[in-house]
Amino acid sequence: MPALLERILTLLDRVVQWVCVIALATVTIAVSWQVLTRYVTRDSATWTVEVASLAFVWLSMFAIALGVRQGRHMVLDIWEYVPERRWLRITITTVASLLVLATLVALTVFGMEALPSAMRRNMPGTDLPFGLISLAVPVGSAIAAIFAVEAWWKLVREPDPEVDPLPSAVLFQSEEDTMVKGEI
Repeated sequence: MPALLERILTLLDRVVQWVCVIALATVTIAVSWQVLTRYVTRDSATWTVEVASLAFVWLSMFAIALGVRQGRHMVLDIWEYVPERRWLRITITTVASLLVLATLVALTVFGMEALPSAMRRNMPGTDLPFGLISLAVPVGSAIAAIFAVEAWWKLVREPDPEVDPLPSAVLFQSEEDTMVKGEI
């Protein structure tokens, strides 16, 4: 993979991670504010549920993209038991990647088709278009599809089944902590 493309995808990964951090902080603040206003002032804030929902959907869709890039989506790893059969590993990786990619493309296309009607409705508590929630599906799915193609390319080009070619750099992770498929 060309170095420029790798840098662009790594930058996109970092941006998506930061959006996830901001979205999680937003969910936490909105829900905390809702609890505080409900129990301290006995009057609920009207905006908190919608802001928390908006941030949570964006967080979920972007986290899916990150999981796809790092190979943490649901995969078949039976080829680890037959490492001498590279063709089997490549075949299973390709079939699984095609299924993931087809799902992500469908989510992107149908998400874009549903967007105009969602943009015409507003959320009552914030008066923001409901389409801002719906927009997370095609955007997150499109980014995940890009990452799925990258992951497939790296997986089929790696000759050693013991080597994990997918990136695992996570924000706020120290250098001495190495993450391998979710294990520290």
